[in-house]
Amino acid sequence: MREIPLDASGWRSRADLFEALADALGSVEWHGRNADAFLETMIYHIDLNAVQPPYEIMVRNAPSELKEYVIEFASWVREAREDRKGDPEWGDDIEVSMVVV
Repeated sequence: MREIPLDASGWRSRADLFEALADALGSVEWHGRNADAFLETMIYHIDLNAVQPPYEIMVRNAPSELKEYVIEFASWVREAREDRKGDPEWGDDIEVSMVVV
């Protein structure tokens, strides 16, 4: 599985997380910069990102004021993946994950 490293040491806001994700995944220019938009394109409409699964995003050095949110976002990625498997429209798994260390 491809590892996508993100160094969060310079992040000061959630917007920094989403900008880093857009850059790392090669998101389309008009891609939204919020959790819902990234969950949608990381799990369901993967064709809107240049980087295709399988991949694991590895976030390091998240500042204390953002770390809880980044961990929560990582859990949403896991949940969306499970939802995709249980959805009759999709019904398959997508090898995407996010780890915060």
